[in-house]
Amino acid sequence: MKLDLRQLRHVLAVDRYRNFARAADAVGITQPALSRSLQALEEAVGGRLFDRDRVRVEPTALGLRLIELARPLVVMARDAERELRQMVALDGGLLRIGAGPYAAELSVGSAVGRFSRMHPGVHVDLAVADWPELYQRLLAEEFELIVAESSNATEDDRFLVEQLPVHAGFLYGRAGHPLAGRADLTIADLSPYPVATTVMPRRVLDLIDRVDTLIRPDQPDGAGTLELRVEMPHVARLIVMESDVVGIAVGHQLDDDLAAGRLVKLQLHLPWLGTSYGIVRLAHRTPSPAASAFLAILREVEADIATRTS
Repeated sequence: MKLDLRQLRHVLAVDRYRNFARAADAVGITQPALSRSLQALEEAVGGRLFDRDRVRVEPTALGLRLIELARPLVVMARDAERELRQMVALDGGLLRIGAGPYAAELSVGSAVGRFSRMHPGVHVDLAVADWPELYQRLLAEEFELIVAESSNATEDDRFLVEQLPVHAGFLYGRAGHPLAGRADLTIADLSPYPVATTVMPRRVLDLIDRVDTLIRPDQPDGAGTLELRVEMPHVARLIVMESDVVGIAVGHQLDDDLAAGRLVKLQLHLPWLGTSYGIVRLAHRTPSPAASAFLAILREVEADIATRTS
């Protein structure tokens, strides 16, 4: 036995109107076509669904049971059709995104804002976390995509990686920091001062090891931290303002604080200090319409940042 959703809709229409002509109008077919549809369904289920004569149409016991079973199926199908139309038209649905702390501050937050303004019917769930956690949650399919450190994923065939522009990093301290204003800094001069940062990738830890600093790495699964780990860059800024801790920033993160004199750039150029984050998705998965629209906006935001810093 094979039940057809279209035929179930016909059964419910006949039950509602108890009149074949009105039921046929309601479902948009002719009365003979409706009769043929019900006859085919009766043959499939093996019994009469309606008792009918010139003046009345009544469901049989078999028909009543089929009506009970069909009603939630038709409602679910209608809801599914509506939700899918909304998703395609970006009038509904849910987009789950993960972002690393620096990506969230630099571009993802702005991209989510633009996306929400353009598509207010789509709900967005944005989680900000260090990249090792984001990858675990992506593999668990808690996110459709993440924007995070990508150096550990480029050779992993489980992921599809789209690299985003590199944003140069720099070190900073509070106004009045002992290293502020010195033009002859070396990385060894940082040794007495804790560095506040998020979890760091292997590519940076390896470079730190090469220059033989006093930084203490902790490297589970290719990750590590410096002396003072924070989850969000803005928290590091607050710590730096009240201490001799050194912070790491990229792009325009500190424009307001630098202009106001609350923080200062330290004159130590480290060409390897910068972002290497990208868009990471599970391989062999087609992005949803909402994800595709969001990624187009994110690329625009990243291009704007690159233009301002060039």
